[in-house]
Amino acid sequence: MQHSESATAPPLAPKNYPGLLPAIGFIALYFALQILCTILIMAATYDWTRTATPIAIIMGLVVSAVVQLFLMWLYLRKDGRMEALGLYDFGKLPLLKTVRIAVLCILTAMAFNYVYATYLIPGISMQDEMAKILAAIARSPLNIAAMFFAIVVAAPVVEELLFRGMLQNALAKYLPIWGAILLSSFLFALVHGQPYAIPGLMSLSLAFGYLYHRTGSLRTNIILHMANNAFALLALQILN
Repeated sequence: MQHSESATAPPLAPKNYPGLLPAIGFIALYFALQILCTILIMAATYDWTRTATPIAIIMGLVVSAVVQLFLMWLYLRKDGRMEALGLYDFGKLPLLKTVRIAVLCILTAMAFNYVYATYLIPGISMQDEMAKILAAIARSPLNIAAMFFAIVVAAPVVEELLFRGMLQNALAKYLPIWGAILLSSFLFALVHGQPYAIPGLMSLSLAFGYLYHRTGSLRTNIILHMANNAFALLALQILN
């Protein structure tokens, strides 16, 4: 018996996918979950002291990311939505070309960050608030595992899904691609809550946004974002 092509082809995502309202809704939900989970963890431990707050923030990031990823999985598992975002492959470009573009984008962002942090805001760390939080956490195995998962695993996956996969693609339906990359990158930097760090965070987000546009692979972005965060976390630990 012959199977028709349509019987074996993956389902197609809806034409209006990803929508702008779902993208904005999931972004708002993510940050609301972070606040709620942190408050609940502190309330459950009955510890509102200054020493307990940093690890509660990290644990809040872990729990909120797990909940967020589960809710997004429920939304993305239907109608080929994950495939449409580029989660199943490494993109439409040859591997060597993807590597060249990725290296150029990341090095450009790093060079801008170096100049910005060295000459424009000297003496101010680009991730000063996060550095203070991490420095205040006792280095137990559980705490180290929580920091690693929150910063190196959960944040890159959630942020790439939200700001590149959903928001950038949604904005591209209404704006030129450069406008979609620029606006989604500005919002990515803005929600981190560090006004002086917006240019630096934007430069990295622009690099990831352009890379995603060229390759169509969110998987590639997630891996590179993980590597960037792992390097930043290691650098913070060495400096501290």
